Amino acid sequence: MNEKTSGLFQVIVRFTNMRGEPLAGRDWKVAVMDEDPMDDDELGKATLNDEGEARLLLSMSDVLSIDSPGERKPDLYFVLYHYDREVYRSSVWRDVDFEALDPVTGEADQLTRDFGTLKVNIGN
Repeated sequence: MNEKTSGLFQVIVRFTNMRGEPLAGRDWKVAVMDEDPMDDDELGKATLNDEGEARLLLSMSDVLSIDSPGERKPDLYFVLYHYDREVYRSSVWRDVDFEALDPVTGEADQLTRDFGTLKVNIGN
């Protein structure tokens, strides 16, 4: 954690089917994963809301692990579950820098990261 952040960060992601309809409801869950050299770490899990969106609060302390002890920029990906069965795994976003500082103000400006809408082919 740098002196400009609390070490807490928000991740936002949305899921739709291939027709653009939200995957919504309590039977849909998403996990935010950190890809590491040995074992990937689950940083958080949430249920999708009625718009197919999940908002997760992550801690930088959750990013640190035995196989990546000094990691400050996690490699994130999302795993989508339907009734606890994995149905989708996203590509990896490399070196996500939540602690980046605005070059003009010097303030943290990446505390919330929106990863957009991911379209999932679920056979419809």
